[in-house]
Amino acid sequence: MNKKISLIIGLLFLLTSISFAQPRIKIIPSTAFDLGDLYKGQKGERIVMVKNVGTDTLWINQVKAQCGCTATLLKERAVGPSDSTELSISFDTQNQGGKVTKQVYVSSNDTTEPKVTIQFTANVIEVLTFSPRSILFDRAIVDSTYSKTMTISNPSKEKGIKILSVETKFDNLKVTLLKNTLMPGEVTQLQAVYHATKPGSLQGTIQLTTDHPLQKTFDLNVVAWINRK
Repeated sequence: MNKKISLIIGLLFLLTSISFAQPRIKIIPSTAFDLGDLYKGQKGERIVMVKNVGTDTLWINQVKAQCGCTATLLKERAVGPSDSTELSISFDTQNQGGKVTKQVYVSSNDTTEPKVTIQFTANVIEVLTFSPRSILFDRAIVDSTYSKTMTISNPSKEKGIKILSVETKFDNLKVTLLKNTLMPGEVTQLQAVYHATKPGSLQGTIQLTTDHPLQKTFDLNVVAWINRK
């Protein structure tokens, strides 16, 4: 009789253990991180660990990024109790600027937290900054000459940059760069002199070539509206 009671108790304990076996997801080291300063065109990467701190197999159903600028790669979808797998997160800064915040969503069979949000931040900076970003000759008159100035800055705190060339694809526009080597924090000016020869609306570019491996060229817009005399 005692053996039967012990067996029943054992079975009940086993069934209870099975019914309470649950997967539990945990992101290590945390669900938030900062990629710091990144130059536009540079990729930021981080690997986090997805750990199962529960007592049953964790199944990762989906990993979804907030936007196309973020790519994810999960090493394994099934994670046993006390095991973990790598989740690689890659952020493309090409079309980003300034301080940005992005999310990655991880869905699993953890009933207490079926969807975990991983959030990261980054500060996307450009190799050079321009003020203004484009040159505009508005209200110009035929047979007249106009001058515009653009300030070019090196926002880096560590690396100098050299402007190797300045070329224009805009008829009757001459450009001059006052200084072509900018140390960290330094500025220079680009002077653009335009002589209007015919009425109408014109558009072109000024292209700067630099020695920076991440941003070798910059295309700056030039627009002119020319009236008759």
